[in-house]
Amino acid sequence: MLIRQTKDSFIRRYIKIGYVTNQLTKHDLNFNETGADFLDQIGRAPKEVEAIINELLPLYQNISLEELKADFVEFVADLENSGFVVTGATAEELNAKEPSFNYQMANPKTELYDFTNPDKKDILTDSSEFFYEEFHKTPQIFGLQIEVSSRCNERCIHCYIPNEKKDEGEDMQLETILRVLDEAKEMGTLQVTLSGGELFMHKEIGIILRHARRNDFIISILSNLTLLTDQHIALLKEVNPSLVQVSLHSMKAEEHDAITLVKGSFIKTKNAIERLVADDIPVQISCPVMKLNRKSYKDVLVYANQLRTKAYTDFIMMAQADHSTNNLAQRISIEETAELLTDMLEFDRDYLDTTLQQEPRSFDIEKFKKMPICGVGVDNICLTANGDYYPCAGWQGMVVGNAYKQSLKEIWENSPELKQLRTITNGSFPQCIICEARDFCAMCLVRNYNENNGDMFKITKHFCDVAFLNKKMVEEYMNNTKQ
Repeated sequence: MLIRQTKDSFIRRYIKIGYVTNQLTKHDLNFNETGADFLDQIGRAPKEVEAIINELLPLYQNISLEELKADFVEFVADLENSGFVVTGATAEELNAKEPSFNYQMANPKTELYDFTNPDKKDILTDSSEFFYEEFHKTPQIFGLQIEVSSRCNERCIHCYIPNEKKDEGEDMQLETILRVLDEAKEMGTLQVTLSGGELFMHKEIGIILRHARRNDFIISILSNLTLLTDQHIALLKEVNPSLVQVSLHSMKAEEHDAITLVKGSFIKTKNAIERLVADDIPVQISCPVMKLNRKSYKDVLVYANQLRTKAYTDFIMMAQADHSTNNLAQRISIEETAELLTDMLEFDRDYLDTTLQQEPRSFDIEKFKKMPICGVGVDNICLTANGDYYPCAGWQGMVVGNAYKQSLKEIWENSPELKQLRTITNGSFPQCIICEARDFCAMCLVRNYNENNGDMFKITKHFCDVAFLNKKMVEEYMNNTKQ
């Protein structure tokens, strides 16, 4: 019997922990050392199970060949049932069983799942929380974002990147991007997000994407799609991204264009979205809500639902990376946020799924205090076109290293700024530990930093007001649904 990974599954080993995830289903599994050893034997090329057993046998000298084979075959059966691998007698049979994304699927990547199997002895449950804890103890770059160009053909009025930076934009050197991708591969990075500026303004984007695919990353793409061509579509089909994320601000062309400040951008973006859907390339629509589109954003969600694509909103705007707050003139007030949340309870499927339908979880306050606020410096990092590394894409006021001068490994292990960030936990905000709206808050260090002139520990009152409003709205909704 032959076995190989499916094209949408990705395998990594983090010390003694084995990890497999599927970008199509969003299922994932963690394994202890035995499961990690088993996963090490499975790759993208078909491999005979008998050959795998013979390679594993020296690692388990106290186990008979028959017992080891039985355990491995059971392990593989679980993986295949979950869509991580395919098995068969021939390579042709494996190819025939290969699942592929399309918009006619029963559930075309519109939901996110936590997939665990607590009944299997080699499986560790709750992967997201587990890795958050593990990477806080031993930081590991799980996700890397590379802004391949700081040039952009739009001038969005709410953007956290100052327009002056776009006016003086540049493309990152190709050889540096490829080197960083190789460094990330060596360090076990799983996810790579490629963005801009506008990603498709980089003339070598095809080379970059193909190199990321050769390095076996889960690839996410952020683009306004206004420059999308037939060649780009063929390229995307070739490299099989996890998703292409695009902002669509309104279904009214004049509103969308007023936000991007580019006339005609709406029809280009909308047509591009529909071309990607027609070619079965997964699209995720982002609709940031601001004063200009707060009355019409829900039409974007309805449109996304008709296309069977995932869409989400964000109404807590971030100040600009240079600490300017001019863009926050577009942020909706707390009264407007209340109106928005009322609409979201009816129209925003993602809000309902992630906020309202969660199972209650026990709260360990001592454990909570020790947890990091987010993944900056713990499991992700961002590189921009001038070679500077930042804690995350929005945090461009804190340089933690430079790709033209240092390796990614050197920066990750030795940057004083990253070391400082790793000391910051929920316990660094004692007022938040006892806050009644704690579970309804998404406190963010970079939002604090950008809006308060570089003070990451100062929490803007607007964020707290939104948390308490969110708590009130959710509790009222839940009480009404029980009646």
